[in-house]
Amino acid sequence: MSASTTQPVPTPPEEPARPEDLIAEPAVQGDLTAELKQVARPFGKPTLVLAGLLVLALAFAGGAWTHAAFGPSSTASTARPDPAAGQPGGRTAGGRGTVGTVEKVDGSTVTLKTGQGSEVTVSTSDKTTVGVTQPGKLSDLKPGQTVTVQGRTGSDGSVTAQAIVAQPGR
Repeated sequence: MSASTTQPVPTPPEEPARPEDLIAEPAVQGDLTAELKQVARPFGKPTLVLAGLLVLALAFAGGAWTHAAFGPSSTASTARPDPAAGQPGGRTAGGRGTVGTVEKVDGSTVTLKTGQGSEVTVSTSDKTTVGVTQPGKLSDLKPGQTVTVQGRTGSDGSVTAQAIVAQPGR
């Protein structure tokens, strides 16, 4: 026999992979605990910052809605009543006085009833001017008369008058 006539060695046919072989090898190469910790962090820093900003915006919007729904009406307290229309009521713009009907005059104090029905105590001094179509005195003011008071409003709602002007009778 000659050396050039060698025959190839037959290889056995490959068998398909068995399930036991698949689970015998690790699915992850490396540290499984580190990979699980990385996957377990659901939110990054940018997500947390955006969520915080969203909460702040919602809180602001909720506060604005609550104030609009339940807060005091600014139109009722700052509207300047038109004395010519014969509708006394409330404080004038800027909290610098009030308009109402004289309920009583007691010494240097005048009690008014506003158009909204609340009573306002008006304190006067020697420097307070009183106008009744012409200059007058506190004793010229009579219950039922509509007056405009200019002065400072105190924290308790009372007014320190600088001037009181009686409106012409209607």
